[in-house]
Amino acid sequence: MQRARLIIDPPSTGSWNMAVDQAILETADETGLVTLRFYQWSQPTLSLGYFQKQAERDCHPPSQACPLVRRRTGGGAIVHDTELTYSLCVPSTNRWSSKNEELYDAIHKIIIGLLKEDGIVTTLYRDASAESEIENGLLRVNSNQNSPSPVDPNAFLCFGRRSPGDVVFNGHKIVGSAQRRLKNSLLQHGSVLYGKSSFAPELCGINDISGSKYTFEDLASRLLPSIEDYLSTNMIRQDLTEMENSAAKRVENSHFRNPRWLNRS
Repeated sequence: MQRARLIIDPPSTGSWNMAVDQAILETADETGLVTLRFYQWSQPTLSLGYFQKQAERDCHPPSQACPLVRRRTGGGAIVHDTELTYSLCVPSTNRWSSKNEELYDAIHKIIIGLLKEDGIVTTLYRDASAESEIENGLLRVNSNQNSPSPVDPNAFLCFGRRSPGDVVFNGHKIVGSAQRRLKNSLLQHGSVLYGKSSFAPELCGINDISGSKYTFEDLASRLLPSIEDYLSTNMIRQDLTEMENSAAKRVENSHFRNPRWLNRS
């Protein structure tokens, strides 16, 4: 059984959160660790996708007051606020490092299974017909108050878009993830939206739609055993290694706090 660990970080800045994910990916082969990380944000933060231009944020006034960071992964911008953010990194020595599509779906299906235990039926967004069934009311709850916004493949916000592996609930996207590979190691990180943010009021979370009361702590504690089972491992709660901490500081300064990185086009 390969060594695995769990990191649960206190709320941190956008630049540090992105730097830690990158550092864990860069050092994965040296540490040999499978790392599951749950983290939060010290204040509501807007992260741009790798290919987005900074000027695009002007099209979304509600998030203008949020500090800005740019991810190394693609997709639309994300308002990180009322969500659980996770990352899962596997080194090249782990069999999952070469099964990126399977791993992507697996984590989302674990989330679907957790919600189903509470009577909340969600699904993967696979094609237009699946979304059409949801929007036609087969799974709708409180539809009058929480009708989803029209799907726009070019929407500024990631949760206004749809990809086949996204988790949707009554027409709303509630989970989205992205992956990055370095050498043969693989990092997947994503957001589980459990509540509506005042900085993205057009997006509903699980609690808004279902009347549930999920929190960061609830979701993290319940997701952990299912992820452990799927990966056939037991995760030990640990902190970053000294090597990872140094790598995170380096990449935070070279990229995530660097205006040239933020302003890249």
